[in-house]
Amino acid sequence: MNDEQRDHETAVNWIEGEIDNMIRNLGKPNASSAATSAITLAFLLRIIDEVEHRHYRARIDQIYATYNESIKQGVAA
Repeated sequence: MNDEQRDHETAVNWIEGEIDNMIRNLGKPNASSAATSAITLAFLLRIIDEVEHRHYRARIDQIYATYNESIKQGVAA
């Protein structure tokens, strides 16, 4: 594994860890800030490409959409 591959693997593991933390903290202020920062930094440093950047941003959006829908359904019940 070369340095570029190792950097990419490290960044992906970091992002995944921050997304896991975000999921545990949903509903709290700034729950997605660390995950968003990790994604943005990895992209700006060109460790992840634009496709991966969009994928992770969409994943965060989907997690929030699912969470918000569950809140709405809980209120309606």
